[in-house]
Amino acid sequence: MARALTNALLAEAGYGVGRYVSLEQLIAETADDYYRALLDSTHDWDDHANDPWPWLKYFSQLLAQGYARFAEGVAADRSGGTKAERVREHVLRHGATVFAISDVRAALPGISDPTIRLVLNELKDEGLVRPQGTGRSAVWLRVAT
Repeated sequence: MARALTNALLAEAGYGVGRYVSLEQLIAETADDYYRALLDSTHDWDDHANDPWPWLKYFSQLLAQGYARFAEGVAADRSGGTKAERVREHVLRHGATVFAISDVRAALPGISDPTIRLVLNELKDEGLVRPQGTGRSAVWLRVAT
């Protein structure tokens, strides 16, 4: 609930990054840092002596990562190439190590799910990605080369 509220407040304040980049995915990718920042910021909470700066530092870095990922997506979109080439480039160079089809769809608007699936299957055949799970909860893993 807190993360959904955060996205809504960011959007209301004019920070549109959450519309184009999954902040949830970024948090998942940096889960250890996320929980460490929360823990560090809540020390001495009961005594009203907690320090909010570890959380604020983490959160500002998260937003910076989000905007950087958005900029990479825009650059990839403007670079031309076929839709399949753009999906391939995103998955191998710009996307998260663990991702869902919905993450690729969000990063590359205008590219259909069948095109994304086709490229993912080609990358799987090349040994560059592998699926984990099935159905809507399935994720893909980029294989280290």
